[in-house]
Amino acid sequence: MMRSRDLLRHPDAESREGRRPQEEPRRRYVKVYIEISVPPEASFELTSGREPERRGGWKGRIRTKDLIRTRGKTQVPSVEGIGTSRAEELEVPEVEAPQEEPEEVGPPPVTEGLSSIATKLGPDEASAERILKEAVGHLKNFLQGASEGQLPDPKVLVPLAENLVRTSRNRDLLLVSMTRKSEGNSLERLAEHMVDVTVLAISTSTELGYDEDSLLSLALGSLLHDVGWTKLPLELFVKEEPSEEELDAVRRHPLLGYELVAPFEEEFPWLAKVVLQEHERDDGSGYPYGLRGEDIHDFAKVVGISDTYDTLTRVDGLHPYRAMQQLLSTRDKLFPSKLIKALLQVLSAFPLGSLVRLNTGEVARVVDVSRTHPTRPVVEILFDPQGGEVREGRRVDLAEEAIVYIADPAFEPP
Repeated sequence: MMRSRDLLRHPDAESREGRRPQEEPRRRYVKVYIEISVPPEASFELTSGREPERRGGWKGRIRTKDLIRTRGKTQVPSVEGIGTSRAEELEVPEVEAPQEEPEEVGPPPVTEGLSSIATKLGPDEASAERILKEAVGHLKNFLQGASEGQLPDPKVLVPLAENLVRTSRNRDLLLVSMTRKSEGNSLERLAEHMVDVTVLAISTSTELGYDEDSLLSLALGSLLHDVGWTKLPLELFVKEEPSEEELDAVRRHPLLGYELVAPFEEEFPWLAKVVLQEHERDDGSGYPYGLRGEDIHDFAKVVGISDTYDTLTRVDGLHPYRAMQQLLSTRDKLFPSKLIKALLQVLSAFPLGSLVRLNTGEVARVVDVSRTHPTRPVVEILFDPQGGEVREGRRVDLAEEAIVYIADPAFEPP
């Protein structure tokens, strides 16, 4: 899929070497959780347990989606300290550093079977997968018509938006959308991306307190946010190394999309704003007009951050933990703190579907998150310490475990 090495990299961002995650040392004490009030002057960093991505970006790959832009320069944003001096800023848990390295348990897991994880679905997840597949098929047909010159009437997508809002209450819909593999041709991948962004945007907006009508309006706008791509050669959407001329064309897709939905602006006045503004950023570094702050529609901001996260993880192939690190580094620059906080509440410090290695040596997948203990999600064991596949994975609530914890939060299969 076409990559954007950094169509949008913030000028203040810079590569920084990550540090080993702060881990809880082994103890044989009675398990007690204590809530600590953090003073306003305190600050935090969200760090990972592995080396950061290569400085200067990803060799040989151009990233198509605009994540952080800066005067044509390619930079990888660092993970800034996260202050807590204002009420709306993020609340990232502090974990005390261990005095010694955690004991290795068994050899490194064998990861040959990791590519099939997305197909190991329970009944609820299978139902969610079916809903998403039907949504992608419906949207693909809609986009096909638009690419052939048909007027893309938004009313056709209202039932689909209603269904996604209704079923988004099922956490499995979000889990499957975050973990399934992209398949099919460029048009199908475009439809898949637009549906996944919509599912995440709905969940984030629910966290922000949107009512039912607002959720439906946002979902409809999100389903159309990349409709401008239908007026571009669709192979660009999956092209890894586009030329400068092709990148200039890609940056025009919000304007092309606006032209398609403008005829419906009287009936759906917010649609044009979402399509036109979802690549605008709070600090004015976005495009096409470099709008700032309150000049950007709230729906466009929600779709924008959801689009960015999906691009980082699905298009660029970044581990969810690393993607969250990059988004946290844009706090109050590209996106407002309250929006990043809402996304973090939805995805947790360990996003749904991400792979982690436990201190026991087992490899697990995050299947649920905890509001009260965001560093201790519910995980499903996939591989034992010797690398053997666990066919009927057991679920472990790390909030209920005294001595089991995540040793490698950004575990990535080779």
